[in-house]
Amino acid sequence: MAYKILCPSIMCADFGNFRAEITEMDAAGIDQYHMDIMDGEFVPNFALSWADFAAVRKMTSKPMDVHLMVKFPSVHLPYAFKNGADIIYVHYESGNAANYLYEIKANGRKAGLAINPETKIEEVKNLFPLIDTLLVMRVKPGFAGQAAVPEVEKKLDFLTNMPNRKFSIRLDGCVSPDVISKWSARGIEEFVCGTASEMFGKKRGLRSYKEIVEKLR
Repeated sequence: MAYKILCPSIMCADFGNFRAEITEMDAAGIDQYHMDIMDGEFVPNFALSWADFAAVRKMTSKPMDVHLMVKFPSVHLPYAFKNGADIIYVHYESGNAANYLYEIKANGRKAGLAINPETKIEEVKNLFPLIDTLLVMRVKPGFAGQAAVPEVEKKLDFLTNMPNRKFSIRLDGCVSPDVISKWSARGIEEFVCGTASEMFGKKRGLRSYKEIVEKLR
């Protein structure tokens, strides 16, 4: 079984105890931090700001990605470059995805494409040569704690059976320990860990991040 890249979703962390959270997750051996930027237009919610991103960047040397759930990625990309994002995800649904992916690459960052549950592979496959990672949403973007959309399973079946795939796949949304176990065995490498992963929220209980990461591995 391939090594699992575990990426805690900072949106789900305890903001009242932020520095301690990052310090403990670093020590537990997480791989990357996943940051969601939401503008209230592309999705009906507001989430992390670039000030939040910059604060976390100062607290850790781990790689950090940013998922741009925004109507105008062109407004946000300069902030992603300035603040040290290692991987930048733009949505196909934002439009002009190819131009954004080229810009991300030109600035020396890894390019990621995010696709919603209803996005058809036929609509985006021409972009695959431009990307390092495909972020597959198992839920509609914008809110934590949703149930997975069942139709995404067929999409994942197709993607994991693609011959000569050159990009990694990252799952986001309702990523439980069982989901990580199932899809890592089928070739998916990366997982965004939110409340469903039991890394955050009530299901975490009193367990340390080290215990949770060991279980998810």
